[in-house]
Amino acid sequence: MRLRLRFAAVLVTLLVSLAGWAQESSVVRVGVAVLENDAGRSVPASVAQAQLVKSINRIKPDKKTHVTVEAIALNGSTAAEQGQEAIDKHCEYVVYTRLTELRGQQDPYQRQPGTIETSPNSQWGSHNQAMDPEYRGTIEYRMVSKGGSTVAGAPFSSQQAGNEMNVVSQILDRIALAVVDQARKGTPAMRE
Repeated sequence: MRLRLRFAAVLVTLLVSLAGWAQESSVVRVGVAVLENDAGRSVPASVAQAQLVKSINRIKPDKKTHVTVEAIALNGSTAAEQGQEAIDKHCEYVVYTRLTELRGQQDPYQRQPGTIETSPNSQWGSHNQAMDPEYRGTIEYRMVSKGGSTVAGAPFSSQQAGNEMNVVSQILDRIALAVVDQARKGTPAMRE
């Protein structure tokens, strides 16, 4: 009889713990639209989209809140198609990215105001405007909740030696961190 009571008590404790864990962990799904390119240079938009999805999915769940952010590629060609696809895939947010600047060594440079620089050793001075030994890129992003309100978005910029895709990848990694941070902070009203 005592053995049965102990077993029942252990079983109840285990079930309560599992139920509490299941309630505490949650997954926030984020749809990632294909990168728009307004820059003068070409970058494969689907490769950039895959990079952002991969970067978001690599970020581990928050230790305190147990919130996991899961990125899903959206294949629609218009905002309406992407929005419907996000609804169908149960996404709480959609991230839109636009490459606004991508230039190489021979391209003239014009700084875009309000941009977050992710390369601490970069040279923004006027003496480097005509020629720059590195590639420089800027990506704007918008993170839109399923209710339609924009909940985050600031342009990120970086420069480095190497190739164009390395610069774009570095910026997308920074955007992934910002997206995950914002998705974790989402208010209960946004999560509906």
